[in-house]
Amino acid sequence: MGNPSLIQWSLHPLRFPRLRGTETPKGRRSNLTYLTPLLGRGRGRFIVMVALMLFSMGATAQTLRRQTNISHMGIPPGNYSGITWLGDDRFAVVSDKDSTDGFYLFHVDINLDKGKIRHVSYSRVSSGSRSVLKLDIEGICYVPGNNGGTLFMSNEADQRIREFSLDGQPTGRELQVPDLFSTESIARNKGFEALTYNHTTRHFWTANETALKRDIDTDPLLVHLQSFGDDLQPDGHYLYRLDPPRKARKPSTKFYANGLPAIIAMDDGSLIIMERYLYSPKNVLGSIVENKLYRVTHEALLAAEKDANQPVAKQLITSFKTHIRIGQINYANYEGMCLGPKLRDGRQTILLINDSQNRMGNRLFRLKDYLKLIILDK
Repeated sequence: MGNPSLIQWSLHPLRFPRLRGTETPKGRRSNLTYLTPLLGRGRGRFIVMVALMLFSMGATAQTLRRQTNISHMGIPPGNYSGITWLGDDRFAVVSDKDSTDGFYLFHVDINLDKGKIRHVSYSRVSSGSRSVLKLDIEGICYVPGNNGGTLFMSNEADQRIREFSLDGQPTGRELQVPDLFSTESIARNKGFEALTYNHTTRHFWTANETALKRDIDTDPLLVHLQSFGDDLQPDGHYLYRLDPPRKARKPSTKFYANGLPAIIAMDDGSLIIMERYLYSPKNVLGSIVENKLYRVTHEALLAAEKDANQPVAKQLITSFKTHIRIGQINYANYEGMCLGPKLRDGRQTILLINDSQNRMGNRLFRLKDYLKLIILDK
């Protein structure tokens, strides 16, 4: 789901954007050591108390890098909605409003010592066909295998998840999606955004973005996680409850979203789930996007299997916000997420990509395309 035009006016950024949430100044790691000079007497007790509080909330300290503006690196404007890692510096990226099927191949140069993005380049891969896809491709995942592997792409227009070769050709295979996720069952434009595959567990995972039609009135924060095996058949089905939105939709609200746009399946059987809240008033000033990353452990999934009506337990990993407000315009609607390479010290990276609605705006100001790097601490 991409946000429509937000910018029909101009504001000039007065300072560098600084993300909130767990990010610290200059992108340093989110621990409490930088507070020590400010605390004075009793600082040790204070640090222990705060650390225990964070632990009890389920939050973990991670490293968030400032988002990287790729608009100045020769990357074309896009509606980038999904991303998957192919190995080395190669990432396959999909855009949900392309005129032909296929994907972009991004080469992302990451400094594996410092954990920072240095440069991004791209090429386009397409079969040139417009007959197979209805051109609302939201999610993408890579499946290693013969001839370099294949890609699966989720199409929100018809709620089908099809396989493609790395040269963009359809293979004719697709996941066997249960009727629960049919186009008749989902709210408009609120279907399959998330898609992931893990080669160790040999399972695909997806979810509806927001509540199904049947759940809207009784449990509007409930979404459904669905896994598939290597045989492309449906496997596990689990309930997941989104966080309540910071603000409810009002008559004065211009654009609004609160849902699940991306999932990562981990080697240990756990999931990393992105929740995204987007709010924009009619005058645009005060617009905000808040992204939260949660971990659903393998144990939590097993526990949920004992009670089909109980949503899975989740643990907050990190969160951050971007804004359109006086003095700060770093607004980014992050929709895609995947694992990236490990740093030389062994820490795992996660790469996020935003949907700028083709850099929507006017001649004075336009939204930008960003990548954002998150480092999972050991």
